[in-house]
Amino acid sequence: MKSIISLLFLTFYLVLGFATGFSIITSIRSDSGARTRHTTALAAKGGASKKKKASSASTTKGFGAPPPKLEDVLAKMKTRTPDNSREVDCPCGSGKTNGECCGPFLSGEKTCLTPADVLRSRYNAFAWRNIKYIMDTTHETCRDYREDKVAWANDLNRGGMFDSFTFVKLKTIKEEEGGDENESFIEFKVTLRANEDRGGSVAGQETVISERSRFLRSATDGAWTYASGEVKSDVAGLEDVALN
Repeated sequence: MKSIISLLFLTFYLVLGFATGFSIITSIRSDSGARTRHTTALAAKGGASKKKKASSASTTKGFGAPPPKLEDVLAKMKTRTPDNSREVDCPCGSGKTNGECCGPFLSGEKTCLTPADVLRSRYNAFAWRNIKYIMDTTHETCRDYREDKVAWANDLNRGGMFDSFTFVKLKTIKEEEGGDENESFIEFKVTLRANEDRGGSVAGQETVISERSRFLRSATDGAWTYASGEVKSDVAGLEDVALN
């Protein structure tokens, strides 16, 4: 009974506390080496909350304060990007340095011309907490996309960047063509390691996230972006049920 309660609490915590492009099946390994399969979903990605908050902006001579600029808001948010990011190994696991791999995508020097470019560079962005890049590579038809970029960035900053975990590994399983040349799917797994005892997880525990993501290509410039993700459980009775 205790393990079931812990599982339910962990599932509830993950659903409410995170946002990633990953909607997930988790597989958690305990210190004793035993593996337990859970199902949950991380589908918010900062876009779930649509409620507007009351403004408390101060006024001067009857005029409200100007709205904050996205670049100013982003500049105040923490990042995990190392100072020597160009020289270190790329988080995506390509074996190349970040400068040779995903770095140019995140800096805007290169455009993602394949779905794999999007997957690897977004993994990098989550690992190093690059909120702007997550927003820039989200297709406007995605349920996480928001017109209010400042509110979207704030939501991601508060609960969408996996701050309680270290990104350990990205593994691509399979790529598939979609209905036409502008649609593609990739199945992949991401391994995360808990940094602290929280939400039913123990520091050092590893969680494996599995997703089948959909990517769309722009007819204008040929750039690919993330459009959606789907996960299915292997729990008896739920094999054919989409969890997000």
